[in-house]
Amino acid sequence: MAFPKPIRYDVDTWLCMRTDPVLPKALIQRVHDVSGTDVYLLFKWDLDPAKRVMVGRYPSLEKADELVLFDNPDKRPNLPPGSRPEGPR
Repeated sequence: MAFPKPIRYDVDTWLCMRTDPVLPKALIQRVHDVSGTDVYLLFKWDLDPAKRVMVGRYPSLEKADELVLFDNPDKRPNLPPGSRPEGPR
């Protein structure tokens, strides 16, 4: 499955949408390293800014974006662990 392209929020910020059509899965922010090169910081998104967690720093927007995965549908909050709507496999 192809990942959707990140949505540009401003000149240095992108939002990565995956499973949820309304809330971003991740945020990528470009910063300049001490050597003058661009570095892309990947953050796990949360509505509460205090709960956003930096996942890592990457040399390109594409590399950071490809590490943002879709949610696993088997881990829905209303299902007991190990069960699936269609039954176990």
